[in-house]
Amino acid sequence: MKKLFALLACTACTLAAADTAFTNVPPTLQKALHGSAIQSARLDAGVLRLQMDKAQVTELVYATFVFHNICAQQWRHPEQFAGYGLTRVELLNTGATQGFAFDARGDVCAEMGQMGKNFRSFIAQRTVSCDAGTCPARP
Repeated sequence: MKKLFALLACTACTLAAADTAFTNVPPTLQKALHGSAIQSARLDAGVLRLQMDKAQVTELVYATFVFHNICAQQWRHPEQFAGYGLTRVELLNTGATQGFAFDARGDVCAEMGQMGKNFRSFIAQRTVSCDAGTCPARP
């Protein structure tokens, strides 16, 4: 019975991952995004635009996502991460009406990884709110 349950759980995870639509997202970055309630992801000209399966994206959800799914990817695989050319991460809700955009230019994630940094305030300094499906232009 335990083996059957494990098999069903794996199948459900595989089906959930198959529903995510990735456009121009490198496979190594796709792997980092799985399991984060991401419905779609598109990497275009350095901007990673993500749509999450949540009615609202809170600042906490956003900061945690950037820390664990984006910056952790740079810390673990810096050479591959540099190849993505990532300059901005936009995470929007289900309807793409609300969310946040993170300025990922330079070594922001590497700097955040230094001891003593509060990741939420560090991310907040480089984040703008997105409304009505658009994020303000970069400063």
